[in-house]
Amino acid sequence: MSDRANGSAGDLKRWQRRVFWTVWITYFAYYLCRYNMPVAKATLCETYKWSATDFGWVFSALTAMYAVGQFVNGQLADRFGSRAIASLGVFVSVVMNLAVFVLLLVSPPGAADPKVVLRMLIIFWAVNGFFQSMGWPSMVRVMAHWVPTSRRGNVMGAMGTCYLFGNAFAWCVAVFLTGYFVHELGGDWRSVFLVPAVMFAVVGLFFFLQIRNRPEDVGLPAVNIEQERSGGAGKASAPSIVHNVVSTLRNPYLWIVAGAFFMLDVTRYGFVHWLPDYLDRPLEAGIIEQYARAGEHGSVLMENFKTIVKVCILPLGGVPGMLLAGWASDKFFGGRRAPVIVVLLILLGITSIIFPFIDRSNTGLVVAVVALIGFCTYGPHILMVGHAAQDFGKKAGAGGAAGFIDAMGYVGATLTGVGAGALIDARGYQITFVTFGSAAILGALLTCLIWKVGPKTDSGSPEK
Repeated sequence: MSDRANGSAGDLKRWQRRVFWTVWITYFAYYLCRYNMPVAKATLCETYKWSATDFGWVFSALTAMYAVGQFVNGQLADRFGSRAIASLGVFVSVVMNLAVFVLLLVSPPGAADPKVVLRMLIIFWAVNGFFQSMGWPSMVRVMAHWVPTSRRGNVMGAMGTCYLFGNAFAWCVAVFLTGYFVHELGGDWRSVFLVPAVMFAVVGLFFFLQIRNRPEDVGLPAVNIEQERSGGAGKASAPSIVHNVVSTLRNPYLWIVAGAFFMLDVTRYGFVHWLPDYLDRPLEAGIIEQYARAGEHGSVLMENFKTIVKVCILPLGGVPGMLLAGWASDKFFGGRRAPVIVVLLILLGITSIIFPFIDRSNTGLVVAVVALIGFCTYGPHILMVGHAAQDFGKKAGAGGAAGFIDAMGYVGATLTGVGAGALIDARGYQITFVTFGSAAILGALLTCLIWKVGPKTDSGSPEK
């Protein structure tokens, strides 16, 4: 399709669909080169004899640099545009995953110092975290330009499902590459870093060719014309980085949302980082070994399937939560996000505290509880980092607002790396998951401070 359209309503709708699905597919693929590591953790630790505390540094390296990158790259997306920044993020993330693959290939156990391998892994994963963070602020930014304010609740809820399905798909690919692919097909488990990198590279090229930053770039009128006029269409599209940073940091509503998001990501990444390992432990201890001794060749695939179901239900359970949260905040609260966030965070805290006390061998019960945790995690997640960033940051600063909120979240996520690893080594998984749940409840209490605050109007004042 040509970049220069005739400006008709039909052209705008076609471009909106094109942008939506391009963004959805691309951010879906971002998870391929980030969520492969939690699944590879068990094999890596067994191969190189690392403890949970040791490996926690790998998780913390990614989330710490992701936090820094979210703040920086959100401003860069506002300044230089989503197309360039998100594409750069894809390229470097692919390179870092390939670097991890090569590192493991040339560092077999027994021939390499495990401490050196760990240090290199931490460095590569830290760089990966910084460039992975170029994805979400860029996507929020481009959607803010293509979606009218009146449709944000439903559209951003639907768009946010990309990282839930992306999370589930990335874990499916990783479990297959470290499980059945190795045991039954004779594959190399280190391909868990190679195959996702190749897939991500293909999607990144698709994104660069398909996406455009704004309707104006293809000869179409801007959405939210009144907002453009009040903010200055020409200058607002490319504000200075300093102006954006100051505007973001002076916004008290963004600070409250960011603080609550810090607490949410303690819970969220607590499960993202440690749920695969927690659920995989009883399988490693007994069931798979029993099947292997009995010579039942289909057992590995079946156990991989059970692991995938238990793990992937976390993001998949979040899909209805994400869709319903945005709809409910628009339908029943006039665009106010806080009431829905508070209710879901309280439920998340309670369910997370209960989780480590249920029977892990009861697949049905585990799936039900993990699905509820996903529902209560990703509903408030999209409201904070998607809707609230657009509501309080407006179009000119949506990328920076999303980056700031997500950066604070990833500071919290960093605690669930080495911090949670040390807590697991010292006190076990029960105390650790109770800690994750308590953080969600604290986030709910903080969000109560903006219970009555709605989206910014065109004049820049929040609705109350």
